[in-house]
Amino acid sequence: MTRENEEFTSIPEQAAHWWVVLRHGEASGNEKREFAEWVTRAPERVEASLRVARVHAAVSRADVRWPSTPAEELIRAARAAPEDTVLPMPLRAMPKVEPKRSRAVPIALGLAASVVLAVCVGWFALTRPVQFQTKVGEQRSILLADGSRITLNTASKIEVRLSAERRVIELVQGQALFEVAQDPKRPFDVQVGDVTARAVGTQFDVDRRATHTVVTIVEGRVLLEGAGLHGQHLPLLTEADQVVLNKVGPGKLQHGVNLTEATAWTQRQLVFYHRPLSEIAEEFNRYNVERIEIRSPALRIREMTGTFRSNDVTSFVAVLAGIPGTRVSSDGAGGYIVDMDAPAVPSK
Repeated sequence: MTRENEEFTSIPEQAAHWWVVLRHGEASGNEKREFAEWVTRAPERVEASLRVARVHAAVSRADVRWPSTPAEELIRAARAAPEDTVLPMPLRAMPKVEPKRSRAVPIALGLAASVVLAVCVGWFALTRPVQFQTKVGEQRSILLADGSRITLNTASKIEVRLSAERRVIELVQGQALFEVAQDPKRPFDVQVGDVTARAVGTQFDVDRRATHTVVTIVEGRVLLEGAGLHGQHLPLLTEADQVVLNKVGPGKLQHGVNLTEATAWTQRQLVFYHRPLSEIAEEFNRYNVERIEIRSPALRIREMTGTFRSNDVTSFVAVLAGIPGTRVSSDGAGGYIVDMDAPAVPSK
């Protein structure tokens, strides 16, 4: 596809053209290079390519026949696919066809336009790391080409580098749950600053904050290494182990931690056991634009046990308002200020 042709076709049409060339034709070396150059010039092109690939995967299921299957069923099949899928685009071992626009392309494009798909950047980014990011209150599940899955929590960002030798994920900010597909020949490394968590066939949670990072093992084993440990040696972390990393190194290794509390966020829940109200308010502030500010020192250190929906700020504020002597007011920006009435001064 030439630059001139690009000017007269939309990005979805261009993506469909490349799908025909690469999926159904024995692409030449030049065509592969042209596709790589085309797709890496804009994130929208990667997204459009994945839309076509994902729709193709949905309608290619054994129990779905296209085009005899009604459009509504095809849409349901596409929606049933994983939220975010990182797929390699097939580039070889396919029969030769002319790289012209297929009659099926308008149908595929029409179906893709009918389904709002939460797709992300894939392997096509070739020479640079692939970034995934969530906004405040957003969560996203990403399926890597090796079968591993990464679930991003609110306001989080990762960079993915996949090669034939290594799988490297950098947690730039926020929190992620990693479900690692076994591949002994390709280590799976999660980098958090100067510390690397290495795992093969395991599931673990990494929560990176401004002042510290919490690593929790859900199952399997994880090895922590790197300059960020400041020379301290940690054993292999196993199921229900948790360690807090800060600027001076790792804290005391905790065994038998509550995994329900640690992973409740994946169900959009916040679970607290005897946690200070100040920490609970901070957790709600991670997930919502409506801020909660607890000004009373006595309230900040008061502990609470409970389960909340992460986006249900009003329920938590209602609980705070029910504490005797508590006063809740608006901050003028949609949030809440929580304080306590000053105790009455006895008259002389």
